[in-house]
Amino acid sequence: MKVYVGKFRYIYDGETECVVATTQNRIEQELVKLAEQYTDYLDEDEKNDLLNNDHTFKTWQELGWENEWFELQWQLCEIHSDGHILKYAMETI
Repeated sequence: MKVYVGKFRYIYDGETECVVATTQNRIEQELVKLAEQYTDYLDEDEKNDLLNNDHTFKTWQELGWENEWFELQWQLCEIHSDGHILKYAMETI
């Protein structure tokens, strides 16, 4: 079995949030949701800059990195048994 392990890392303090999904599309959707939640804390000028954002994973990934807000990454991991999903996911991070 293979799963995708995603990491949303805040650049200013290094804090990380993790998500696990079974498809690449799903892991990218979950990471984009985290990025969108981050923008709730931006001021109005910064939010206005996001109006033309096409909301794709690649766009959010570049936007977060260029503004030094956050980093979005995912990796495909092989799971040897269902009982060890979290163990292998956490080793990836």
